[in-house]
Amino acid sequence: MKNGLSLLIVAVVLFTAAFACNVSTANMSSFKIAKDKDGKEESSSFKNTDTVYGRATVANNGGKVTVKMQMNADDVPGMKKGDIVPGSSVTVNLDGDGVATYSLPLGGAVKAGKYIVVADMINDASEKKDSKSVNVTITGDSTSNTTDSKPADKDKTTNKDEDDN
Repeated sequence: MKNGLSLLIVAVVLFTAAFACNVSTANMSSFKIAKDKDGKEESSSFKNTDTVYGRATVANNGGKVTVKMQMNADDVPGMKKGDIVPGSSVTVNLDGDGVATYSLPLGGAVKAGKYIVVADMINDASEKKDSKSVNVTITGDSTSNTTDSKPADKDKTTNKDEDDN
């Protein structure tokens, strides 16, 4: 009986420790790129006159995190791989679980080519804890200037509770 009780206690402690490790780690559970603000029309192909919308969902977050999103050149004439599209960087602060939203109206100012939209989740100690990316293709006039594009909703935070309304 004594061995059975000891074994049960050890099993409960191990289970609790394993469960706590899995549940308490903040992560970016999804990152979607879409043609609509609500993220219902997911896409990886846009015209250079469209708006690119993104939704980074943060889960298991017991504290504060920052989600930094931007669009980087991958294979774009006149740009180096990894170059950040001017005006495409957005920072969203989240307290607890929530959705960080991204909006980049291309307005004809972004060259046709292949890009990568990146979302990085950073904790209070400035450590990158998670990262997700989506490859996108922009079609249209490849002679456009990339210096005029600006995101519409900088520093916009959507909490999970607000998102359900």
